[in-house]
Amino acid sequence: MAGSQKGVLVIYTGGTIGSKPRDPDPDSPQVVVPWEELQAATPELLRLLQRGLRVDCKSIEPLDSCNIGPKEWQQIAGMIRDSYDEYEGFMVLHGTDTMVYTASALSFMLRELGKPVILTGAQRSAMVDVRNDATQNFITSVLLAAPSFSKIPVVPEVCIYFGGKLYRGNRTIKRDTAGYDAYESPNIPPLGEVGDKIVIHEDLIRPVPPPTRRFNVRTQLDMNVTTILGYPGLQNTDLARRQLEGIIATPSIRPDGLKAAIVLSYGSGNIPTLWPDFLKSFQEAREKGVVVANVSQCRRGGVELGIYETSALLLELGFCGGSDITLEAALCKLMSLLGDPDLTQEEVEEAYQRSIAGEQSFSTYVTKYPMKPGVLERDKSGVSLRVPGRPIEGGWTPNRVYRALLRFRGASVAHAKRGPVAFRVFMNLDKPEDASTDHPGFVGTFKKEPQETGIIVFDVTRVLVALTKPGDRASFTIFLDTDEASLSWREVEVAVVAREAAV
Repeated sequence: MAGSQKGVLVIYTGGTIGSKPRDPDPDSPQVVVPWEELQAATPELLRLLQRGLRVDCKSIEPLDSCNIGPKEWQQIAGMIRDSYDEYEGFMVLHGTDTMVYTASALSFMLRELGKPVILTGAQRSAMVDVRNDATQNFITSVLLAAPSFSKIPVVPEVCIYFGGKLYRGNRTIKRDTAGYDAYESPNIPPLGEVGDKIVIHEDLIRPVPPPTRRFNVRTQLDMNVTTILGYPGLQNTDLARRQLEGIIATPSIRPDGLKAAIVLSYGSGNIPTLWPDFLKSFQEAREKGVVVANVSQCRRGGVELGIYETSALLLELGFCGGSDITLEAALCKLMSLLGDPDLTQEEVEEAYQRSIAGEQSFSTYVTKYPMKPGVLERDKSGVSLRVPGRPIEGGWTPNRVYRALLRFRGASVAHAKRGPVAFRVFMNLDKPEDASTDHPGFVGTFKKEPQETGIIVFDVTRVLVALTKPGDRASFTIFLDTDEASLSWREVEVAVVAREAAV
């Protein structure tokens, strides 16, 4: 529970909740009214004030939400920063069209957040009709932002409250243009539900930061992010290439060029891969400094690059996946990451694959091994390769590891006689002569079909979870057990995919 009743700061941005007909004719176009007029038209708010709850307001220029963007996000974040110590929580009145974008952006801008920030709006204004959703959304959001007054648990997150449900803002999508339950969160249950009581599902809430962590705000954003929709036939055109070419960032010439492209892919992260020129467009863009991210077109489930041959090729080309992140959150996350002047392209790609504010269910932590390109050939008994130990990256715990994969990038498997090639893999094997199925680091036996340059993956989950934790060194030894066969590679890495604690 919150310790003191400091009250709530309402940040008013406009939207349907603050609109009424421009003329006496009720069917005339609606316009956004000033806060004072909305407050006077909401007697239920006066009742909260009479019960001792402090509710103050700051406004940005009231707008239709389709006109709200990064400038307004920065204003809202700045208002919260400047008033953070004065209030117990914050509530943002917002139009419904872009509310998800604003909530997502704020979740990445407000770091080490320890107080509720609740966004809400309405499909129908109380100043238009007595049958509306505005009043309940408004009053309930104020109560959610004032946990000590409401006697409910603190929700230290950027949330959307709408239609009786409290959602994590960066996991939410708008699904209905007119319904009073206009939003949903496809990959995580609501954080709370409201009927005659306010019920908060505390097991889903991200923890309040410890006292040693200080609230801070990152307002710098880079809007040079675009989206490319994958669809049957795109690969037969040059539209993707034309979207990427000519707008790629060249720091010395055009620093404001394209910095990231989000590809909306099929299923778990697939796009057509049989057209080399189509794929080359993305590869060349990445080589010129553009982050190429992957988001599924499916609302449920997420991207898992490497599950199918098509998505394994995208991984090799440099695509990065963000699990089940929504398109809206992916756009805002990249704007925030690219706005950090100290992050390199590679660091942005790594951060995109990790949860920052609970925006995705899984994070991927990649440990790169300083191995030079090489070839392992079997022309004698017992040939093996040792990948020297490196500390394993990540903030995971063993019970949350979904997969741990030893990946050889730019890899080829060849076999003079064709047919599968057999490998044995060990972790933390000191000497080849110690290799035995009884060794605690024995990962398993694998058979790989010959393939040209791509990614070769060995699943090392069981052993890595049993023998290591983040920061521990892990080495790998690979035995090539098939005669007249070879394995070549460009680089070696371990990817640990871990479920987030509060998803």
